[in-house]
Amino acid sequence: MRNTMLFIPFVLLLSACSLITERSDNTQPSSSTSETVTSTEKSSTKTASSTEQTRTTSNNEEKTALNQLKEQQPNVPMPLDIPISSGYLNVAAAQTKQGYSILYYGSDRPLRLNADELNQETPIATYLYQYGFASSQETIQVLQPFEIDTNGQKMDLGHQITGYQQGAAGSSYLEWQEGNWRIRIRGNNIDGQEPLPLAKEIVAYLEENRLPAPEQFGKITIDMGDTTNRAVEVSWQEPKNVYTITRQDPMAALKMAVSMKKP
Repeated sequence: MRNTMLFIPFVLLLSACSLITERSDNTQPSSSTSETVTSTEKSSTKTASSTEQTRTTSNNEEKTALNQLKEQQPNVPMPLDIPISSGYLNVAAAQTKQGYSILYYGSDRPLRLNADELNQETPIATYLYQYGFASSQETIQVLQPFEIDTNGQKMDLGHQITGYQQGAAGSSYLEWQEGNWRIRIRGNNIDGQEPLPLAKEIVAYLEENRLPAPEQFGKITIDMGDTTNRAVEVSWQEPKNVYTITRQDPMAALKMAVSMKKP
């Protein structure tokens, strides 16, 4: 009887150990699953962080070359509005022997200021800031203003402004003056280019928008037959500075000049 009583606790002890072992085995996969979920969450967070970093980098590039330039050169006067028909505006700028030069590009993606890729591209517009002249006379010599020939045919440009048109060597020239600004448009007769409609458009635009004020002279020259970024030149002088904008599109060049911002 005593032996039987000793045997029963022993059996109960074995059963308890077996139950503990089974419970321990059943809880182990749950820990592995938890680790997998945690690892997935970390991977997801890392991917999201990487995506956000890519977006930030893209935004910084798109932010722009122009903003980078303004931050780096706060004391350089420059146009703030550079119209482009499509894509992104990119910029290359440098100090040259002539002065501070800025080249503007229209590209299919945003690039940082002075990106190497721009070396293979053609700028849509240029801006040159020449400074440090000793006198107004020096800046006028650099500007080389032209005289308005009033012997040509009078043309009504609207807003009480009269232009003078004449022909020479297959070309038609239309000239007029607005304040200290002298404006000349050349049309190619062979290609049937007529300066008058463009002249009226410019006069109407300048009636609502103000160009920078030259000290003595400013000039705008437009060659309708030129398809390069030098077709239009807008330049003006101050006693110690000369500013020059070039572009192929006349109205875009004027918008750049109107947007000029001084420090």
